[in-house]
Amino acid sequence: MKLRLGLLAVFFVVVPLQQAASWGVGGHSVVAEIAQRRLAPDVMRKIRTLLGGEISLASIADWADQVVLLRPSTFNWHFVNIPYDATGYVPQRDCKQTPKGDCVVNAVERSRATLADRSASKGKRVEALMFLVHFVGDIHQPLHCVDRNDAGGNNLAVTFFDKPMSLHAVWDYGIIDKRTFDWGEYVRQLEQGWFPGKDLKKLQRGTPVEWAWEAHMAAVEVAYVLPEDLKLGDAYYQRSLPTVDRQLALAGLRLARLLNEAFGRGGYLAPEMRK
Repeated sequence: MKLRLGLLAVFFVVVPLQQAASWGVGGHSVVAEIAQRRLAPDVMRKIRTLLGGEISLASIADWADQVVLLRPSTFNWHFVNIPYDATGYVPQRDCKQTPKGDCVVNAVERSRATLADRSASKGKRVEALMFLVHFVGDIHQPLHCVDRNDAGGNNLAVTFFDKPMSLHAVWDYGIIDKRTFDWGEYVRQLEQGWFPGKDLKKLQRGTPVEWAWEAHMAAVEVAYVLPEDLKLGDAYYQRSLPTVDRQLALAGLRLARLLNEAFGRGGYLAPEMRK
């Protein structure tokens, strides 16, 4: 079922937001806003022309989680099942085609290619844009890139500051909400505290396969390092927060690069260079 372009803005107003399958609405909004601040002005104009109005990337960042209910063949596009003890990504094992789709690695590349294809229809490019904004976030969520026979932590019950939830939920929104409920404030904190002093041009590089493997290692080395009683408190939060910060920031940087490239500009563009 395809959205009519003229109803796109209305869709985001009337469809109730649910806790998304990855990062939650807030986390995906953080990624989208970081990226939007690093788009060339002409790229942002082209995106708004494509979407049909003054629509921010954050406002479309959760669309892919909503549409999966109508199109179950996109379900597997949100993650990649790299085995917990794997030594690398193996596409024939980790990204097999199924009735529910293949995996996020291929989904990112397909969306990027369609968006960059000027011969593709407007509708297909709009859909590719909305998928790409979401899937770049997904591929940086550690528990979307690991298979430990627990559905990416969805079937692993823990408590987080005494609140029962799954490990996946802790990483989707628990850690983010613990830091701040305001995703705009989260962006401000990353802009002021994480980005300064880093080689952002270097960090925005890489391929979806490399990004998925980075996220996989974060799952193994951080997310799944759990106390025996599975009671996650301040020690777990303090150890995990830097990884969440890094993955959200990297996702935003890399999304900006892909969008700038798809619309014919160079990759990374710092905010001060956009004028």
